[in-house]
Amino acid sequence: MDSRKIPINANEPASPPADAAQEPVQFRVVDKRHFAQGDAGESVAGAAEEKPRYPTFVEELMARVAETERRFKEKVAHIDQEMARTNARLEADYERKLALAKQHLLLPFLDVLDNLERALRAASVSGGNEDLLEGLKMTIELFIARLRTHAVEPIEVLNQPFDPNLSQAVGVVPVADLAKDGCVVEEVLRGYRIGSALLRPAHVRVGQYQREQNSSTSL
Repeated sequence: MDSRKIPINANEPASPPADAAQEPVQFRVVDKRHFAQGDAGESVAGAAEEKPRYPTFVEELMARVAETERRFKEKVAHIDQEMARTNARLEADYERKLALAKQHLLLPFLDVLDNLERALRAASVSGGNEDLLEGLKMTIELFIARLRTHAVEPIEVLNQPFDPNLSQAVGVVPVADLAKDGCVVEEVLRGYRIGSALLRPAHVRVGQYQREQNSSTSL
């Protein structure tokens, strides 16, 4: 007679062998998600690179917003350029008005300097007091030095070719030297410039060459 135990209920599973009962049960998890299939690195990278999709009306609104921002930046850049040009014009106009104001302010002082120079020439011709002459010279030099602090400089025109941009001819002097023809031979009133601008033109007499007429009687 077989000594093995026969189960009473046929549906009852047979008891596992003693050795099988001691082995741990292993579970396997299968990820059936579509982006996890295949190589894991490639699937994750592909999912990361995939751009989000928006409804059509949302994309249209985003496009309008981008276009509005672009136009706004262009408008701001245009306004900045206009402001820069306006500031440059205002600065140039201010500098021009300032130069004119300085000219009107300094011109009367030139008359005082002219009188001092005339007094010095008169005293030199008449043989005046040496102390007076020295005082006049020092006063004139100081006056000119003060004018230089305001960028006022005398114009050197004597023995130079006549330049109508710097001088005003008030007379003509006959000269026998051809090299002096058209040159300033006498300075009646000294001219001055302020910076690169003309403050007052010089009043001069210009030499005009005239050939000497030597009359001779031929025998």
